[in-house]
Amino acid sequence: MTILKRILLFGMTIALLAGCAPQKINLELEPESMRGVWVQRKSVTTREDIDEVIRRVELGRFKQIFVGVFTGGMVLYPSEVAVQRYDVEAGFDPLAYLVQEAHGRNIQVHAWFEVGRVADAKGSSVVIEKHPDWGLVGPDGKTLPWLNFSHPDARQFISDLVMEAMQRGVDGIHFDYTRYPGAEWGFDNYSISAFNQGHDFDLNELRYAEIPAYGLFEGNALLLPSTAQVLASFSNGYPAVMLNQFGNGQALILNWQAHERKTAIGDEILKRGIQALKQENGLVYLLQSERTAAKYGQGDFDDTYEWLASFIGNPFTITPAELDGLDPDSVLVLPAVYLFSEEEAARLARFVDRGGGAIFIDSPTPSMNLKDLRAVTGMQAAHDHFEDWLLMTPNGAHDLIPTADRPTDLDFYEQRNTQWRAFRMEGINSLLREVYGRVKETAPHALVTVTITSDIEQARQENLQDWQAWLDEGYIDLLIPRAYAATFEELDATLSEWSSTFDRYGRLSYGLIAYVDYGDEEEQKSPRNLIQEIELAVRDGSDGYLLFDLEHISDAQLEALAKSIP
Repeated sequence: MTILKRILLFGMTIALLAGCAPQKINLELEPESMRGVWVQRKSVTTREDIDEVIRRVELGRFKQIFVGVFTGGMVLYPSEVAVQRYDVEAGFDPLAYLVQEAHGRNIQVHAWFEVGRVADAKGSSVVIEKHPDWGLVGPDGKTLPWLNFSHPDARQFISDLVMEAMQRGVDGIHFDYTRYPGAEWGFDNYSISAFNQGHDFDLNELRYAEIPAYGLFEGNALLLPSTAQVLASFSNGYPAVMLNQFGNGQALILNWQAHERKTAIGDEILKRGIQALKQENGLVYLLQSERTAAKYGQGDFDDTYEWLASFIGNPFTITPAELDGLDPDSVLVLPAVYLFSEEEAARLARFVDRGGGAIFIDSPTPSMNLKDLRAVTGMQAAHDHFEDWLLMTPNGAHDLIPTADRPTDLDFYEQRNTQWRAFRMEGINSLLREVYGRVKETAPHALVTVTITSDIEQARQENLQDWQAWLDEGYIDLLIPRAYAATFEELDATLSEWSSTFDRYGRLSYGLIAYVDYGDEEEQKSPRNLIQEIELAVRDGSDGYLLFDLEHISDAQLEALAKSIP
């Protein structure tokens, strides 16, 4: 941290502790610097909505509106390429009207495209329904309504949409979700064929339906087996798959978040586990824990339900209170059930002891102080959390573990994964390269910008964003890392991480957020804090700022922004 930043942070902290407002801050911005705001699609569906947006944009003295024109696979304006959003009045072109009104007030309009995720709020996608070969496929065959950037037709679709927006006189094109949702995606037929033509191994091997299996594994690990047999291990030394005999029943532990389906090995082990543990007339049940959902949410349960439904049909659900009545011929799947009471753990132990089968997806590490859970799992210790690129290898032959005759050298898999990652990165690069050329040919002064996470490692390793190539090779004009933070200290950590990049490229502007998102509630930042965040970012080299989003910015914040600009 620079001395200037230390002084600034210290002054902010003292002012907050004292409960007094600091002197008015004048943001020292260059005349051409970004002073933008994101405006979501739902805020611009009618003329009246757009007039109100313009009023508030003027109140905050913003110079650029980044308006959502392509979200959920549908477009804001009448289009020959995509379906127009259903909540827009027939015959009305909100983008054209916004451009007209904004330009009349010397405000720029940038068309904001969410180019990867093309699903609506219910998870359906008009784009993928029409073009199923454009969607992403996971290693175990799961499909996702997300555009495959490696497919040239999908890239052409986005490029044509962009040119429709350019015809309406926008001042720039802004890309969001220009990424993969995770490093495991991309096993569609087109990508497999295209990859195999240029490489010396079959891409299908990287699905990892057998072990050795390489991937980004994340979970809450159980350690120190007592009675459990470790069937497979991770390259970091943690057990990966364990089987424990308890009374007349057995417990199988997949010691990572296998329900995320980042490799196909979890799918294969779960199928084999259900077949081995379920007796002739038994059923498959999924444990629904209100205790766990209250703290960690319902997402893990929903993901595991969908996973099971993909190969056994819809499973029966059961609560911990119903375990004593559960038929011991059955198998109980526990989907990242982290929290147990003593009585719930005792009921689970009684079920397994009577002959039931229990399959843990991820591990109940917060509850491993309970003796019944230690007895059922056959493990004695817990590690809070891990997430890393690891290799899973077998600890010997076992019917529950499918294996392949492959090397166990970690470097071998990292080299293959590097080639696979580069192939998919090139798809994103090609999209930006193609769009940039068409935009500049039409309007040389229009800006092409991309927003990405502020987590540099995640952007490259998980989201497959080669953002340095975008800047080095001139695919974009401006990169916008989203430096969303709840505190000044969090923001400073992000600024420090990006400081060398700002020094090297200069063509970056931070995205900041006007509120703190606590998941179940939001808390608006004070006008004072918001202005001070902007000052920190600008003093650290940011070429202005872009705020998320107008709908969540109060009039008090807007007035403070206006007063801070000389």
